[in-house]
Amino acid sequence: MNLELFKTKNILYVEDDKLVIKSFLPILNKIFNSVLVSYNGLEGLKLFKENDNIDFVISDIKMPQMDGLEMCKHIKDINPDMPCIITTAHGELDYFMEADRIGIYRYIQKPLNINELFEAINDFESGREVKKTDL
Repeated sequence: MNLELFKTKNILYVEDDKLVIKSFLPILNKIFNSVLVSYNGLEGLKLFKENDNIDFVISDIKMPQMDGLEMCKHIKDINPDMPCIITTAHGELDYFMEADRIGIYRYIQKPLNINELFEAINDFESGREVKKTDL
């Protein structure tokens, strides 16, 4: 894994659970160049529109005001090549199918494993094509 490459990347992290953010933000801040944080999809979409230097979007699904899949759909409308990684405690088939339809790069089950997240970003950066089974 190329952690030096990660230090050049800017991410948008959208999560409504403040305890999850408190747990992962210090790690993300050490690994990435910058981390923008939002607590709901509507605010996350606004941050995305206001910042043209975001390299990755990492988002929970279930959030107030706008869920993560809807937010990523809008982001993909703006930039179809933006890699979006969804984290969720929900393994329902409907979410998986919608994530696939939108073009979500990776679908990661919670509890979030930071190594799995880094692996997904590394895979994207190294040009590894996502397989349906990776979602």
